[in-house]
Amino acid sequence: MFGTKSGLRIIATIAATAAFIGAFSLVPANAGNRFASTDTFLKNAFVSGQFIEGFTPGKPDFGFTLEAMLQRKALGESKADLAPAVAYSLTNPSVTGTEANPTGYLFDPSKRVKLGIAGKFAFTSVVLKAANQNLRKAIINDILSKIDGTGDVAANMSANTFDRAWVVLALQANGYGRQAASLAVHMISHQLADGGFNDGYNLGVGSPDGTGIVLQALAAVHPGTTGQSRAIKQSLAKAIAYLTKSAVNGDHYEAYGDYSVNSTAYAAMGLAAVGKTSPAIKSWLLGKLSSDGGLQTSWSGGAGDVYATAQSGLALLGQSYLNLIK
Repeated sequence: MFGTKSGLRIIATIAATAAFIGAFSLVPANAGNRFASTDTFLKNAFVSGQFIEGFTPGKPDFGFTLEAMLQRKALGESKADLAPAVAYSLTNPSVTGTEANPTGYLFDPSKRVKLGIAGKFAFTSVVLKAANQNLRKAIINDILSKIDGTGDVAANMSANTFDRAWVVLALQANGYGRQAASLAVHMISHQLADGGFNDGYNLGVGSPDGTGIVLQALAAVHPGTTGQSRAIKQSLAKAIAYLTKSAVNGDHYEAYGDYSVNSTAYAAMGLAAVGKTSPAIKSWLLGKLSSDGGLQTSWSGGAGDVYATAQSGLALLGQSYLNLIK
């Protein structure tokens, strides 16, 4: 099973060898009718309506599946539309695993909860109103047990940018605002000299997608102290400046030496979460829409790419993941 970033790394390798933003607003999540073909493209990518395949036929990639479910919700799908995916990925204990039987996708081979995917699971569960309150509560408690006395993720968990950001989003969405704000402030300590946050792989430099998910997490929390508020405000300013100066031609972002729809969409969502607009970036993303409704990549031959589209619907709408919990 591949995570979001590792999957993209493999896609880029295969491709190489094989030769919008709008201002942050409380627009209803079902206001995406103009992108009906994009929604249909994503919906059709789900195997039996349940999950998106990874690189092994028939085997789910839950990182992309959960995000695609969020994008489908934003693009206007109903509870009934999403029911097969919710039943499989959010409420089926044999798929998710449980604290008593930690063998599903929420746990690693040593039976420890995987922070990033667990955070994404808990956040998606809130957005889609999944009837998994007992499991979700247990997973949140497990996540909280991995946060040390300082309010940061324990060092032995080796958490990366995405892990921390998704945990912040999950805690905030599930009513643990104090813990979310505390972790958000600790996340700031990982901000790099260039103002960005890394992608979990290239650790010494900022990345548009790492910075985009952190912006959403920082914008989600409600600081409890003046010090927290000041730290978050300063971090936001540096992160916004990083995204502004690193945009290629002012309208998109690159990864692994080529343009990246995923990175651009994540940056777009991050900027949307803090009320910044860029017609140039929105126009660039719209220009990548294929006739099949998906967003094309440099390796998809003009066709829509499932993995790119699975992270881009909200960016096309000029929104962020925060819109889904407002």
